[in-house]
Amino acid sequence: MKKKIKEQIQAVFLDIDGTYYDHEKDKVLPSTMKAMRKLKERGYKIALCSGRPLRMAQELSIFDGVQWDGFIGSAGNTVYDEQIQLIEKNGFSNAELKRIFSIAKEKNLCLYVNGSSAFLTQKDPEAMRVLEHFHVQIPNEIRDWDPEDVVDMISLFKGYDYDYSDFLQIPTVKTQKSSGCIVDLIKEGVSKVKGIESLLKYWHMEQAPYMAFGDSLNDKEMIQEATIGVAMENSDPDLFAYADFICGPSDQDSIAWTLRQFRLID
Repeated sequence: MKKKIKEQIQAVFLDIDGTYYDHEKDKVLPSTMKAMRKLKERGYKIALCSGRPLRMAQELSIFDGVQWDGFIGSAGNTVYDEQIQLIEKNGFSNAELKRIFSIAKEKNLCLYVNGSSAFLTQKDPEAMRVLEHFHVQIPNEIRDWDPEDVVDMISLFKGYDYDYSDFLQIPTVKTQKSSGCIVDLIKEGVSKVKGIESLLKYWHMEQAPYMAFGDSLNDKEMIQEATIGVAMENSDPDLFAYADFICGPSDQDSIAWTLRQFRLID
């Protein structure tokens, strides 16, 4: 039986944008941070599981005040331990990256790239507007990809209805809807669930029941496969069908309230 009783939960995973971090108030709510510390005190493993790569996640105050047991970045592409040391990475080869950047250049598409550095491949007011909305530092560099670059994340800003099929001619590439109008290019087979499985294995807790909170379509697999999958009220409406529970929005004390309802904290 997929859904086990709530008392068996051993770990809690949280998306960042629109979930753990509220962009309306531009902060992590004090009640949410306090709830994370209570989970730790009660012996639960806690980790952030985000579409943001580590470099971008560190632009927010999400690592302050909480001793996390791990971090999953780039929608499962990178997995880090409790010391934020990399324990697994599943990225594109340089040959795949060469084709991706070639297609983008041919189609006159701006790519946002984050890894060893952050840069845009061309000036794009829409890209800058979206990055600013999500409190992402606007890159100083506007340049082409260099084979020496470490690439953890590639994002486009043309919206969900744009035809990205040229990229899908690369067998190892898939598109993934993220937040707002953002579409990420990620490695086929990579997902937040794969990242969670890797972190559970690192903890020697394979098959452990877990709870997951999210709000975007890149949280779909995570919410669907969790023992208890929770969608925020401010989620993409298409995510609700995959959730076991819908809590309040990220600008209210919804995460703490939900954890109390399921008796993980008091």
